[in-house]
Amino acid sequence: MELMHLIISAVVNAALAAASFAAGAVDASGVIGGFILGFLILFFGGWGSFAILVAFFVLGSAATRLGYSRKAALGVAQEHKGRRGARHAFANCGAAAIAAIISWFYPNAQWPLAFLAGAFATALFDTVSSEIGQLYGKHPFLITTFRPVPVGTDGAVSVEGTAAGLAAGAVLAVIGWLFSFVEPMRPWYSPSGILFVTVGAFIGTTFESILGAAGTPRKRLNNELLNFLNTVVGGAAAGLLVYLFGA
Repeated sequence: MELMHLIISAVVNAALAAASFAAGAVDASGVIGGFILGFLILFFGGWGSFAILVAFFVLGSAATRLGYSRKAALGVAQEHKGRRGARHAFANCGAAAIAAIISWFYPNAQWPLAFLAGAFATALFDTVSSEIGQLYGKHPFLITTFRPVPVGTDGAVSVEGTAAGLAAGAVLAVIGWLFSFVEPMRPWYSPSGILFVTVGAFIGTTFESILGAAGTPRKRLNNELLNFLNTVVGGAAAGLLVYLFGA
C-alpha cells in the first residue's frame, strides 16, 4: 500500500510539473522544485493537502498573469513572464511540505494540517493581494504609518488588494474543507477551522507587510526568505488556533 502510494505520488507530480512547464507557469528549476515539494505534500499529507497545493498554484498563477502587460509597464510584474523557479516554490511551499511530513508522524493531531493549510493560504493571500493591489489598488499606503506611497513600494497595501487576498485565502480554506469529504482527514475542516486558517493567512501577510514597511531588505534572495517566513507565521498562527481551540 505504501509503495503504491509512493509511485502514485511520483507519477502525479511528474505529470503536474510537466503540465506547469508546458503552460509557462514554471521554468526548469521550478519543475524540479515543484516535483519534490508536491511529492512530499501528496505522500505525507494526502490528497486533501495536495488539492490545496494545486488550488494555490492555479489561483496564484492566474493572479500573476492577470494584467501582466500593465504590471510590466509599471515595473512591478513577476520576472521571466511569470515563470517561477525552484526558489519561489520552496519559499511558498516549503513550510507546507514540512507540515505535511510532521502530520505523518502525528496522525491524530489536528494542528499540522491546519499549519499546512494556513501556510498555503498565506502564500496565496500574499500573491493575490500584491497582484490585484498593483492593478486595481487606488490608494496604496504603508501599513505602519498609513502614508500614501507609489504602487510597488515595500510594505504597501491597498484596500482592494487586501480584500482580494483575504477572499483568496478563505477560498483555499474552503477547498480543503470540500476535499475532506472525498478523503477524510483530521477534522479541522469545520467552519471554525476555515476561519482559523483565514485568520492565520491575514496574520502572516500582515507580518510580511510590516517587515517591508520597516525597511527590511527585499533583494532577490531576501524576498524569497521573507515569503518563506510569512508562510511560517501564517501557518503557525492557524495551527496554534486549532491547537488551542480545536476545530
